[in-house]
Amino acid sequence: MRKVTIVKKVTTIILLLGTIGIALAVGSTLALIADVSEYRPNFLSSSQPVATVHVFLKEDCPISRYHTKTLSQLHLRYAKHGIVFHGYVSSTRATKQSVAAFRAKFDIPFIVEPDASLEKAHHLGAKVTPEVVLFNQDGKKLYQGRIDNTYADFGKRRRVTTSHDLRDVLTSLSNGEAVEPKSTEAIGCLIPFAKFYPFTKS
Repeated sequence: MRKVTIVKKVTTIILLLGTIGIALAVGSTLALIADVSEYRPNFLSSSQPVATVHVFLKEDCPISRYHTKTLSQLHLRYAKHGIVFHGYVSSTRATKQSVAAFRAKFDIPFIVEPDASLEKAHHLGAKVTPEVVLFNQDGKKLYQGRIDNTYADFGKRRRVTTSHDLRDVLTSLSNGEAVEPKSTEAIGCLIPFAKFYPFTKS
């Protein structure tokens, strides 16, 4: 009788553990379904960027280096509004490795790729680094030029920045305000178009 009682207890414990295991499995499955259900609408509702800021930089340009912090801050501030930053290192010496090192050194959070052929700079009309070109989601150019007026000229930095050109345009966009196309003169290192080979626009 004692052996039978022990067997019954063991059987009961095994059945109980099995029931707990099934309950845990069902709970995990339901949690996973909930996570997917919560994620799916956000994924499906995602749309193309409200605007794209094309940023032209150069690894050895002091003004480009100085503005990497400002650009990173603007990217982080306006990403939630659907505004995307995309960088290019417009230098004939730019490589994937050198650009990756440049991006890591200055902790740049947005994509930066080499523009060694200078094709991207030429296509968008960028003449110096740093220079930004902003397009809305319809492909309309809204702004081109400097990031702000920190530099009055090459090597001449103002003590106080009084005009935050790119930031002001992005703020208007994020607030849903109408933005009239605007351009300013960018101060920086010249992009060597003389070394660029001709190409045909697609």
